[in-house]
Amino acid sequence: MQLTALTADAAPAGPSWASSVLGDGSTDLQPRAVTTTFGGVTNAEALLPTRSGTATLSWDGQGLAPTVVLDYGRVVTGLPRFTVSQVTPASGATSVGVRTAYSESLGFLLRKGSSSLVLDAAAGSTNVKVGDVSNVVVGQQLSVGTGTSADTATITAVGTAATVNPSFVATAAGATRIEVLSVAGYAVGQDLYVDRGAAREKTSITAVGRASFTTVLAAPATAGATSVKVEANGQQCYPGYGCFGAAAFQVGDVIDLDGESVTVTSVGTPGSTGTGLGVTPLVRAHANAASLDFHGTGLTVSPALTAAHARGVDVMTPGTGITVGTPLAAAHGIGDPVTSSPGNVVGDSLQFVGTGAASTRNRTTSVTAAGTYSTPANQLQGGVRFHAITLTTPGTVRISEIGIDSKFPNYAASDYQGWFESSDQKLNDIWYHGAYTIDSNMAPAGSQNNSTVGVVLDGAKRDRRIWIGDLFQQGRSTYNVFGYGAKGSDYMRESMRVFGASQNPDGSINGDSGNWSSTPPTTGFYSTVYSIYHVLNVVDYYRHSGDRDFAVDQYDELERQLDYDRTLENADGLIVTTPGNDGRDWDYYDGGKPGAVAATNVVYYRALAEAAWLAGQLAQQSGPQQADWRADADAYAAKAAATRAAINARLFDRSRGVYKLSTVDNGSHAGTAVAQDANALAVLYGVPEAKDAPGILAFLRSHLWGAKGPQPFTRDANYSDLVSPFVTGFETAARFDTGDGTDAVALIHNVWDKMVDPTDPAYSGALWENFSPDGTVKDPNTSLAHGWSSGPTWELSQYVLGAQPVAPGYKTWQVKPRTSGLAWSRGAIPTPQGQIGVSWTHQGQDYRLEVTSPAGTTGEVWVPLSSARARTTAPAGATYLRREGAYDVFSVGAGSFTFVSAPESAGPGTPTTPTTPGALAPRKDPRISGLFRVGRKLVARHGVWTPGATSYDYQWTRNGKRIRGADGKTYEVRARDRGKRISLVVTATDTSGRTGSVTVRGKRVR
Repeated sequence: MQLTALTADAAPAGPSWASSVLGDGSTDLQPRAVTTTFGGVTNAEALLPTRSGTATLSWDGQGLAPTVVLDYGRVVTGLPRFTVSQVTPASGATSVGVRTAYSESLGFLLRKGSSSLVLDAAAGSTNVKVGDVSNVVVGQQLSVGTGTSADTATITAVGTAATVNPSFVATAAGATRIEVLSVAGYAVGQDLYVDRGAAREKTSITAVGRASFTTVLAAPATAGATSVKVEANGQQCYPGYGCFGAAAFQVGDVIDLDGESVTVTSVGTPGSTGTGLGVTPLVRAHANAASLDFHGTGLTVSPALTAAHARGVDVMTPGTGITVGTPLAAAHGIGDPVTSSPGNVVGDSLQFVGTGAASTRNRTTSVTAAGTYSTPANQLQGGVRFHAITLTTPGTVRISEIGIDSKFPNYAASDYQGWFESSDQKLNDIWYHGAYTIDSNMAPAGSQNNSTVGVVLDGAKRDRRIWIGDLFQQGRSTYNVFGYGAKGSDYMRESMRVFGASQNPDGSINGDSGNWSSTPPTTGFYSTVYSIYHVLNVVDYYRHSGDRDFAVDQYDELERQLDYDRTLENADGLIVTTPGNDGRDWDYYDGGKPGAVAATNVVYYRALAEAAWLAGQLAQQSGPQQADWRADADAYAAKAAATRAAINARLFDRSRGVYKLSTVDNGSHAGTAVAQDANALAVLYGVPEAKDAPGILAFLRSHLWGAKGPQPFTRDANYSDLVSPFVTGFETAARFDTGDGTDAVALIHNVWDKMVDPTDPAYSGALWENFSPDGTVKDPNTSLAHGWSSGPTWELSQYVLGAQPVAPGYKTWQVKPRTSGLAWSRGAIPTPQGQIGVSWTHQGQDYRLEVTSPAGTTGEVWVPLSSARARTTAPAGATYLRREGAYDVFSVGAGSFTFVSAPESAGPGTPTTPTTPGALAPRKDPRISGLFRVGRKLVARHGVWTPGATSYDYQWTRNGKRIRGADGKTYEVRARDRGKRISLVVTATDTSGRTGSVTVRGKRVR
């Protein structure tokens, strides 16, 4: 297809990509389907915008509460509302309680109770003792046991769950006191069971005292010292936010410090930088990590224990359990599963959300009269695909309308400045789901906290904070989809400005912001490496946008950050972190990593190299700072080279050909383990010698790749095995960047295909934060719309299409397609000057590349070659520069250019400049007629082509892949096609042998 000149105002309407955009521009969000109903519900379909009337929810307080579950088809963000046309409270009441709940996935919307028996339940019992009563609801069904012996009964009462804690020390026969790590949940008079199996014995609680507690020193302590630093004291403390919770220690406590008995004289804050514990003078010195124990009074019991029990055995009180209306028909033993259904209407989970967003995923409203009930402005709900509504008190409510007032851009196709299509439909889906993920993460001015600027948050649901480390992937995707200005790059600029405006006195940049509208913005330090990302983000923004004013504005902040980083270096010139907060990274759940951590230092190297590039670019313009910038460019370049050398000398394991995790172990976490992030980033940023890069990538593939996604570490790291699309996005970029496009595409499919599959239980219309090695999302807190996972979106634009900036703002650019096993690709990449259009095809050994570039720019076009014998035919206006690798390189200015490379019969190929005849193109587009249903026949309509075509060939595809044998004009839809998209490639040929191909994007089979 011949591309016409493209403008910066809007994406072209011609290609079929617009139908892939998930947003629609609406500010009034309406549900698309009723997913399910139960209880007293009638006419639920009236809640859909295409229907009329009212839905009625009625409940007498017995049995299942009436519930409707609605589906918006994709995650959306805003202020939910519902309109009541009539309300009838129960007799004696003045209102009806209406609860709404929200979730990114259906599986976490209605939370089923799930536990197991802690005591045997005899046949005929109407009460069972369980380990957890969360989400168990009166009136729902309880299932006990499995298989043919399972019992099902209606829940009539929900009491308390069992309380279980391990014993802190061994107990002797005859003991009447048991030490435990927590006394919460125990009460005088309760039955108490100690140990498991045949060793279990029963007694009763006669008194509840204090829990025992253990921790370690956070720093060495000298003999005679009257204070010690402790790693934990029962509180959770976060720099910039303070400490939360009560301290476990009290003044007067006698504690055991590695065998020495001391008394607590004061209680401060935990950690190596905390105020610690005041103690009576130490008799001897104690090393860092020395144990420190407090022995509480625990639980007093009667009768005394009849047998001895080891440290760590279960100490359990069974609680009051769950009562059912029908006696159990069979006996069930300890450990048998206990589940309730259909589930509690509470929504999924979230934690640590920014201000202006709701802290829970459900809201109960007291409905007293007809009217519209809206969510308050400071209780925004992000990431809503499924929306449930139920009654919490008896009565009848008639609801005429339900929806959400949008608080995110919800961009339509007309708002997209970039687009992408290829012969691989799944890659296309991933690109647009990534684009929508960024859209869902955007918080426009005024949408939250009365903010006056738009920013990019980490996730639609959670944390709804700006996270500095996430912004790199989010920024690249923003630039390549939404371009420059108010709808795109301005969101990134203002997000970065928040961190520059709240820099710490020591020069470090904070890691997250939950309130970007305050003055100064509210931010908190997260970790050393996240601080460094501010340098990468600012420089990358300048590279893409050309916004010199902002780069100059932030330059001092970058300098101070890099000065701060130098204070953290060891004698080798590498940054060293601790197991505390400063050593954390993207995997917050793994805690801090100590030593010279490879990933941290690779990012540090990149920051230095980027600072050198930035200073060099700024120095190209005369002014009072020009000399300083030149000097800075030289100094940062030299420091970057030294840092790279130190990384390779201290962290590259030549025996395995990879970078090790760190220079030191972290307890059971081996420093010699191999991390995906460190090695992928090292290759992407050019840290290893060029000859070593293929081996690094081969190691990652052979040791970390799995059936459902790569592991982030080798097993000896003993860190979480959650698959990280964030980190994997850097690996796919590294593979594209080094010419391994085939494996890059394979890895994208391996990780991202499941996220864009509408049949996947966790499908949200956006990309997930992480997932388990089996490909599932198990944690209801997980964000299913997380912009840091959008790597493939910008990579498909900048590598497969191949357009990247060289000079700031794309004043000069490069188009170097990595064809990666694809048959064709086309699209547009936004620049501040206008779009760069790219379209290429690969047939046999021939490549055809079309590039359209905007006025005021120049660039290099890299034409792919199939072999050393290939020859490139170039248009007028293209100047041949060189042959480099498997490309012929040309220089061009503004305009439209078509290049064709094909093998010559003998000898090495050489470029020529005459323009070749254009390929055939449709004047009237081909189409598919027929119903996309199993058993029905689809018919190809070839359209009208210019110049005139004499023959046509057809190839039917399923989700972008060729269907073997389906090369006729008709295709009968099969059962295996259900849920998949059937498309058609039409190839036209004229009498001279010229051809042209167009893909007709079909529909998903129902």
